[in-house]
Amino acid sequence: MKNKALLVSRLSTAVNVLKDLLAENSYEVENVVSDTKSALEYANDTVYDIVVINAPIEDSSGVDLSIKISRETVCGVVLLVQSDKAGFVGKTVVDYGVVVVPKPINKMLFKQSLGVVRAAQKRYAGLSKENERLKSTIEEAKIINRAKLLLMQYLSLSEDRAHKYIEKQAMDMRISKIEVARQILKTYVSIDL
Repeated sequence: MKNKALLVSRLSTAVNVLKDLLAENSYEVENVVSDTKSALEYANDTVYDIVVINAPIEDSSGVDLSIKISRETVCGVVLLVQSDKAGFVGKTVVDYGVVVVPKPINKMLFKQSLGVVRAAQKRYAGLSKENERLKSTIEEAKIINRAKLLLMQYLSLSEDRAHKYIEKQAMDMRISKIEVARQILKTYVSIDL
């Protein structure tokens, strides 16, 4: 399966070379643009696996664009710059997860850079998934705790008894504790209205 790529380059002569290099590494260039505005529109509207910026572009050095895309999207970002600027630019963008590749492009270095981006994206996706799971767990705990408070308030149960009540209802009804808690909220919150 090919990964989706957005290519940002003002030089039409470089586009075909970069398309070929990306294709050799399982990337399919879906769109090619030459300016910051278009690049941001595409990057925000479509989920790309990678955005390759061949700097400089029409309206900027490409550095700010690489940072902005890296901060605002889940795309991996590779910034191609002249070799004499690679060290300085690399220090500027490294904290944003942008990978800098010096030009002229060394095929092996480019391939390794794509591998680094791919590995970082997989790690990011795993962390993002774990983060969502934790958010969901916290949200469920809040709902269950609110239900326990309502049971304590309206049925004069201790916290421990309210907890056991929710667990027993879940077991008896063969539903989750969160579903029991939501039913409790529906029942007792309507009393306050």
